[in-house]
Amino acid sequence: MKFSGMSESKLKRLFKQIFGNRIYNYCQCFRMKEAAYLIKEEKLSVSEVGYRLGFSNLSHFSRLFETHIGLKPKKHSVSK
Repeated sequence: MKFSGMSESKLKRLFKQIFGNRIYNYCQCFRMKEAAYLIKEEKLSVSEVGYRLGFSNLSHFSRLFETHIGLKPKKHSVSK
């Protein structure tokens, strides 16, 4: 937080004011959108995408994906 010139709590508060979401949730949402793209457009396997995005637990990755995208990763790969 040193690079921002403000405390961690102030940065978190300001981020939520501007973006309407906590930093962690914002990053998770971004990761899941990237995962959806990689699965659908790049035709990568679910496990490859999960590991590529830093998940060591693929069950956790699948649950997060379904929470954010609304479909299980496998179903997303075959949806139109």
